[in-house]
Amino acid sequence: MRVLLLSTYDLGHQPFALASLSAAVSKDGAEVICNDLAVEPLKEEAVKNSSLIALHLAMHTATRLALQLLPRLRILNPNAHICFFGLYAPMLGNILVEERNMSFIGGEFETAVKKLCYKLNGSHSFNSHERNVTIIGKYRFQVPDRTKLPTLDNYAYLEEANGDRKITGYTEASRGCKHVCLHCPVVPVYGGRFFIVPVDIVMKDIRQLVEAGAEHISFGDPDFFNGPKHALDIIAKLHVEFPHLGYDVIIKVEHLLKHQQLLAVLKNTGCRFITTAVESVDDHVLLKLEKGHSTADFSEVVEITKRLDLHLSPTFIPFTPWSTVRNYQCLLKTIVDLGLVDNVASVQLSIRLLIPLGSRLLELEEIKARAPQFDQEALSYPWQFSDPQMETLANNVRQIVEEGEQRSKTRREIFMELWEAANNAQEPATGPSKTLNLSLDYTDIPKMSEAWYCCAEPTRFQAEQI
Repeated sequence: MRVLLLSTYDLGHQPFALASLSAAVSKDGAEVICNDLAVEPLKEEAVKNSSLIALHLAMHTATRLALQLLPRLRILNPNAHICFFGLYAPMLGNILVEERNMSFIGGEFETAVKKLCYKLNGSHSFNSHERNVTIIGKYRFQVPDRTKLPTLDNYAYLEEANGDRKITGYTEASRGCKHVCLHCPVVPVYGGRFFIVPVDIVMKDIRQLVEAGAEHISFGDPDFFNGPKHALDIIAKLHVEFPHLGYDVIIKVEHLLKHQQLLAVLKNTGCRFITTAVESVDDHVLLKLEKGHSTADFSEVVEITKRLDLHLSPTFIPFTPWSTVRNYQCLLKTIVDLGLVDNVASVQLSIRLLIPLGSRLLELEEIKARAPQFDQEALSYPWQFSDPQMETLANNVRQIVEEGEQRSKTRREIFMELWEAANNAQEPATGPSKTLNLSLDYTDIPKMSEAWYCCAEPTRFQAEQI
């Protein structure tokens, strides 16, 4: 049978999930075609001739774009079975309950999709309870098959501090996360569990990425230090075999503090930067989100990493139901005070909290009251600020960031515009000083050419591309 694997958006990376699923399904004899709509047009002939069309739902943006694509797929091939797989698939299955010839698979999806192929190929019955499943358990990982995907030079690359560009390969050393942060989309699926990918599988994948031209490796684990020993085993082998190869990782503030003695190892083995989900510099908000760290912890981590000359790439959710103009002003001031203006991707200063179906945020009575109705088109519970001025500020910030990036402005230039917008908003008399003593001379640090962010609305460009 012919299987079409589709990705709409995977954070600027070559889609790892498509490569992993391709390896699993091809092994059983299926003819697999991969199509990444982030970098190439829809392969309409493949759509028409496939018995199974599987769409990867990496995060919110990918899911919105996949839904936008669905009517076109149905027109091209009304008889194909359509399978959604990934973090957002179980949620989508609870929404599209009336759709026929469709299935939804969350968690460790490879085995379930293989079983689906078997049933479709042999005309076996498809039980209703198999329509929306979440598989959580150990999976015998295989080396991803990347041969059917666009080449690495089509994707986001590392921009070194000296201006050099490094072709980047993306891989994963684990799945899931042992933490249960209230707002995280990993939590409804994995519920505080994580599973490591065997070191030999990870290394085989890295070798094939290097053979394909990768000069930098981006690890996409929700938290690279969920299993610190496993992480150290991988980077030790990586550095011995490829001493020239750099890499980046994602690590919680809490883990950076807890395992600070390991950070020198990261620095000495080629880690270019660490993405860390700070989310807020308001301890009240951090407690609400159950992040496991405080603003003081974040400041301490900044000092520790600066001493090691190890770059941080903090991510934020500035706009939440608890946010005020003063909160936003304090966020910008904290970024200045900690010397992080050039470290923070501009889009991180514009993100609004999303509340998807099944989110732990709905455990909070105040959230239930503020966001009572699910919006099926937006795939989230819309909420409003208590202060209408914040709605204006949030819209202004998003516009400044989008226009600034379209015009290739530096992070520092965009930051200065955001500072002005924040201080022109209504503020209490006790707000931070309006004076910003910031030079236009920016400091280049290693960063990806496409900013990393997982939980945000699709941009206008992404929607038009689909």
